[in-house]
Amino acid sequence: MSLMLDTGALFRRYFTKLVRNPTLLVTNLVTPVAFLALFSQMLGKLSVFPGVGGSFLAYLTPGIVVMCSVMFSAQAGMSIVNDLNSGFLQKMLVTQVNRGAILLGRLCTDVFMVVIASILVVLAAIAMGVSFVTGVPGILLLLATSAFFGLTWAAIFLAIGLKTRSAETLSAFGSGVAFILLFLSSGMFPKSIMPGWAQTFSAWNPVSYVSNAMRSTVLGGYDWGAFASAYAVTGALAVVAFAAALYQFRKTVH
Repeated sequence: MSLMLDTGALFRRYFTKLVRNPTLLVTNLVTPVAFLALFSQMLGKLSVFPGVGGSFLAYLTPGIVVMCSVMFSAQAGMSIVNDLNSGFLQKMLVTQVNRGAILLGRLCTDVFMVVIASILVVLAAIAMGVSFVTGVPGILLLLATSAFFGLTWAAIFLAIGLKTRSAETLSAFGSGVAFILLFLSSGMFPKSIMPGWAQTFSAWNPVSYVSNAMRSTVLGGYDWGAFASAYAVTGALAVVAFAAALYQFRKTVH
């Protein structure tokens, strides 16, 4: 009970803090929708390439949803760095708050915002003419997959934040490694237009696994094999990420 109550209290604290920074909140919510609108219009001619399925907007939508998973998850690391550097985390550690709730409250906030941002992207895509062949159940599965992938990324950013205690390092990682993974994946561009080395990288890229699975809810119908691969890859990554986050958190606590 203590874990649930403390997690809920910290969720409200983190969410309130986010809402009180409307510039950051609106920017993070609008940016994926803007990418969807701009990329689909500027790169619409990619619809003729193999693997796109006739509509680049429909092809791109799952990739932008994955972008939401990464963008909002970065807040987990930034928040823990701010709490460490301001002394707030140290103050919490001398109270009776459940230690697990400190991480869970942050993770729940990030997953919640990932889902909100993903819903906005889906609604924007539908408004622009995308039709989900799997209907509402497919959209719900897409959102659940986005939440799971976002949770994994949040754990990665938490681990890095706890290790480095540096907002600059997290920012460099988020804008560097994370976006390389996004843009060198089948989530953003069809593999058929990539050079050979990029196709090889994309084939091993976890973003590609998740994007390909999500795309089946928009184009062609459920691909359960793709979903099995996406959840297996994300699950394996999650195990490593959570182990690293817990290890770094225990070092911080002690």
